[in-house]
Formats: sequence, structure tokens, C-alpha cells
Amino acid sequence: MQFWEIISDEHGIDPNGMYHGENDMQLERIDVYYTEANHGKYVPRAVLIDLEPGTMDSVRQSPMGYLFRPDNFVFGQSGAGNNWAKGHYTEGAELVDQILDVIRKESEGCDCLQGFQLAHSLGGGTGSGLGTLLISKIREEYPDRIMNTFSVVPSPKTAYVCQKSKGLGYSQYLRRLAYSYGLSSMLSS
Repeated sequence: MQFWEIISDEHGIDPNGMYHGENDMQLERIDVYYTEANHGKYVPRAVLIDLEPGTMDSVRQSPMGYLFRPDNFVFGQSGAGNNWAKGHYTEGAELVDQILDVIRKESEGCDCLQGFQLAHSLGGGTGSGLGTLLISKIREEYPDRIMNTFSVVPSPKTAYVCQKSKGLGYSQYLRRLAYSYGLSSMLSS
């Protein structure tokens, strides 16, 4: 959410999606991150994903929750329970087509789609398992578009032992994905 708070502030967009900026430059590139909807409201070009509904409920109830398009919340019911395989092969695999449909819809609304930004955690099953699955599916469908990933690595002070060891495996998996698509400089050692 902090990402959207900062981007909204930079563009002069309030939590209801209305422009209250002070400078015309704020509107110059607003279509990179926002779509102008009805009555001058700006809606983020974002798909919010989790394998359990609780996180999405928290986002909806937050001060920024009204900013997002309700159809762009995609979530499962059971979660992945910090299990990469559940996020990648079972729970996530069941949801990935629905996620790609929402991504397609957002992409079709762009005048000039340049790429994708994915922010995800490497410590749980959704961000790591579903995240890597989603990266590979997006790369298959949009091979000529930029893929920026912002991967949050588990903290050695607060992460469980299984998360620490999973983080290393995921970074190697991401690195293989990056090398296969020529994005190796994005994942440094």
C-alpha cells in the first residue's frame, strides 16, 4: 500500500482517486500508473492478488482501499500456508487464469503497454510460489514487454528457518527466469 500512497502523493491523487495537485506536471504522465474513470476519478492500473481473502479485506478497509477497481482484487480462499509448491503448483495454479484475465483487461486499456511491475515477497507461498508462476506466465504471454520485479527477501531476524532456506531457492528460480529473459542485471547477488 505504501507504494500507492507515494505514487498518489506524487501525482496529487487523494485516497478517493480525485486530482488535487498543484502542478500540471503531475498530470503529464499520470496514465503510466492510473486510468481516468468517470467524473475525473483516477484508478490505479493494478491487480491485487493473494491466495487468502484476509489481506484483500485489509486493503479494502484501508484509507487507500477505495482507490482500487473492485474487479482487480483477485484472491483465493485457502491460502498457501508459507508453502512455495502450493502457491506455484496447486492453489496458485487454480487462480492464475483468473489473474491473467484481469491483467489482460488492464493491458488492453493501455495506449502503449511497455511492461509490468510485480512486487512480491519471497517468504510465503503466495508471493514466492504464485509470484514466480505469474512471472513465467506473463513472460509467455507478453515476451516483448519489460518485467520489473521487486522481491522482498525475508528478514533473517524475523523469518522462520523454512522461509530463510526457501528464500535462497526462490532467488535461484527467479535468477533462472531473469537469465532466460535477459533481465539478469535486475537480480544481483
